[in-house]
Amino acid sequence: MRISDMKKVLLLAAGLVFGLGISVRGADKVDFVKQIKPIFAENCYKCHAGEKHKGNFKLDSVAAIEKGGKEGSDIVPNHPEKSDVYHRITLKPDDDDIMPPSDKGKPLSKAQTDLIKSWIEQGADFGGWKQDEVKTAAADTGPSNDAAVPGMPALPQVAAASNATLDHLRQAGAQVLPLCQGSNLLVIEFTSTASQVSDQQVQMLADAGPQIYDLNLSNTKVTDAGLAALAKMTNLHRLHLEKTAVTDAGLSQLKGLENLEYLNLYHTGVSDQGVSELSSLKHLKNLYVWQTKVTDAGAESLKKANPALSVDTGWKEPAKSETAPAQTAAK
Repeated sequence: MRISDMKKVLLLAAGLVFGLGISVRGADKVDFVKQIKPIFAENCYKCHAGEKHKGNFKLDSVAAIEKGGKEGSDIVPNHPEKSDVYHRITLKPDDDDIMPPSDKGKPLSKAQTDLIKSWIEQGADFGGWKQDEVKTAAADTGPSNDAAVPGMPALPQVAAASNATLDHLRQAGAQVLPLCQGSNLLVIEFTSTASQVSDQQVQMLADAGPQIYDLNLSNTKVTDAGLAALAKMTNLHRLHLEKTAVTDAGLSQLKGLENLEYLNLYHTGVSDQGVSELSSLKHLKNLYVWQTKVTDAGAESLKKANPALSVDTGWKEPAKSETAPAQTAAK
């Protein structure tokens, strides 16, 4: 073999080895325990672990993940494009279906979503992990009555709602869950029946008024008139009204909810005049007014009345520069 031919063979072999090396490094196996589970634990366990199983889906054991939720396709090995978990964590921040939801945490970073995608593409291997022992989901629901957390206020003590009341609500399409173990406070949502829920169903909530801590009316047909039923919800801390027909007139019905901490008004008809009605709610910490008529000036005015309040007006496209491009100097 001539020397020139030998050089070509050696260069070709070196190229193959180098290319193979890149391929191997690019396909490094993702370690579930070290890389994926911490993401789930920090961002997802609060809704999908322990006693929490939003959408009938849990992430704290191999068995639960493989079983999946309502549709059974939350994580499909080798197919991130068919996996509902990957779909939801890559939605736009203002999408109602994004995980984690806006009131539960910040969207995952691209590095995190890419890592989860790679893990699924590689077969969603759990290694030796089987499950985590999660007694209660990580907290935004507050401490249980059994063990107070320093610095956190104790949960209100209320009598249990009657079984007849709870059955009545469930028959009306409500999902009714206890806030936490040892408490009579309730989380109520109409996620699966939202399109059929009107003021009539909301009026029925009044019978469980003192027990309702977290109420989700998003995407329902509730109107300003229907919000009158919320007056008896003296322990209401969280309220979802996004994508409803609520206007400024409805917000005046909320002035008596002294314990309200979270309010989502995304994509409603409220304006600066309406949100000014909320200035008396001194415990309000988070207010979402994306895609409403609330202006930056209105949000600032509200924050002056309540310095501890965070008002999220959403992302706005930067104004385009009006500066004309410089003319090329004549030669």
